[in-house]
Amino acid sequence: MSDITFNEECVHVVFLGLPNVPGIAAEIFGALSAHFVEVSMVTQNTMRGGRSDLSFLIPKERLDDVIPVCREVSERVGGQGVSFMSEVAAITVALKSPADSAHVLAKVFRVLASANVNIEIINSTSESAICIVSKTHAREGLEALKKAFE
Repeated sequence: MSDITFNEECVHVVFLGLPNVPGIAAEIFGALSAHFVEVSMVTQNTMRGGRSDLSFLIPKERLDDVIPVCREVSERVGGQGVSFMSEVAAITVALKSPADSAHVLAKVFRVLASANVNIEIINSTSESAICIVSKTHAREGLEALKKAFE
């Protein structure tokens, strides 16, 4: 069985419409670092028009501290805003071997789809697949994955 972990004490933070230029991520994470904020699962997507979205997870207990910091940084760097989604959960499936990662990922996505769990964000490395899902169906997805990987 693959190791499967579950975290519903996280918040998905998204910086929207950031200028796609060097140094923006350094500004964001420098500000968070100054407030000793733990960050995980960083993802950036480049869009048309020279803009990008940058997202990551933070512990839910830090949300009130992080909101003003993120809004200030977004404004300072010329971003189009920040969103904070607290009704999410992270389901992580450990990958036993990089060689079978595509097989395991396909199985994870198929199982979650069969359980009617929509994946908001996917992050995969050679060691794990992390799926951010709505908290509404997260436990159903977790149970379906546990059953599929027994």
